Amino acid sequence: MNANAKKRYEEIKFPFICPITNRKFDSSRGLSIYVTKSLKIDHSLYYDEYVNHRDSSCFFCGSKGTFISIPRGYRNLCNNEECLKKSFGSNSVEGFMYRNFCSREDAQNLFEIENIRKTEEVIKTQKRLRGEDPLWDKRRSRNCIEFWLNKGLTKEEAEIKVKEVMKEIHEKTSLKIRSNPEKYASKFPNKIEYYLKRGYSEEYAVSKISEIQATFSLKICIEKHGKEKGQIIWLDRQERWMKTIHKNGNLKGGFSKISQVLFYEIIGLYENKKDISDVFFWTKNKEYSLKNNTSIFLYDFVDLKKRKIIEYNGDQYHANPKIYTSDEMPHPYHKTTNFSAAKIWEKDKIKLDLARKNGFDVLVIWDSEYRKNKQQTLEKCIQFING
Repeated sequence: MNANAKKRYEEIKFPFICPITNRKFDSSRGLSIYVTKSLKIDHSLYYDEYVNHRDSSCFFCGSKGTFISIPRGYRNLCNNEECLKKSFGSNSVEGFMYRNFCSREDAQNLFEIENIRKTEEVIKTQKRLRGEDPLWDKRRSRNCIEFWLNKGLTKEEAEIKVKEVMKEIHEKTSLKIRSNPEKYASKFPNKIEYYLKRGYSEEYAVSKISEIQATFSLKICIEKHGKEKGQIIWLDRQERWMKTIHKNGNLKGGFSKISQVLFYEIIGLYENKKDISDVFFWTKNKEYSLKNNTSIFLYDFVDLKKRKIIEYNGDQYHANPKIYTSDEMPHPYHKTTNFSAAKIWEKDKIKLDLARKNGFDVLVIWDSEYRKNKQQTLEKCIQFING
């Protein structure tokens, strides 16, 4: 504790003369007894009225601190749980601020210096322990047999424990990766990031993904198990996959930022604002989905009440027929799936037909169409919604 911090707890200077009776006191004990026995005044009230020799506010929140005694006054800390927690933080900036009565900047410097000191001390200690015991690290790790042997287990029991621990670690790691596939894309062999991280080219990554995707197909299942059994196995896996992505909420969609601008402009022109709650698109409340026997489809803009769907198609990704011929593969992604423009159109038709089958009217807007004339496209969409 530095000099400034000590000042917070300085006692009043003795001898002290009582302002009420002019009596002189040479010690804190004598003054306390006098206030209690003779004056019969509450000590905190006496301090507030006749002493009040230093700041009595809480260091963190500024409220009244906890009363200590007449000679020392109030502690610069209240009874608030949050303030107490900060003051006790032995390894926090707030803790350094309180203990040293300094600014946050100074406390940050002290905090960093102390962390460096502790780290060096820990490294030094660990180096010494490893020198004394080569198995020191293993005796401290739950996934090592030595840890459990040190706990008194037999070798067989220790091996079982290690397997349980490793299983637990793998399950937690797997859950962490599967719950955020975009962040951990480099962990999956069916993602381009997996190969790029390992130094391969994008071209090589695309070819490897194509190979992986080809390892489980209806054709391969039929060749391996026969036509009847192969179809059953393939359809069973597709069904399980469909159930899994619905159950885990892993259904993913894609959208362009400019499409969301259009959609917000559309709902901004709705006459009855209550109808907006029945509208779905990605940045509002996620996309609406429909499914058939083998696939799940996400739709860009859906008005459930009016049974209207607007699909905003990227010219390249959806192979705008005004730009691409049927045998072209316009988007890099389609090279991994080996989808030509004709295949893309076929897939999009299945999606739109499914929407119509479920009672929706459908309007397709192309990205180039909107960019060329935004106002005209907006009016076209509004007429479609209201029509």
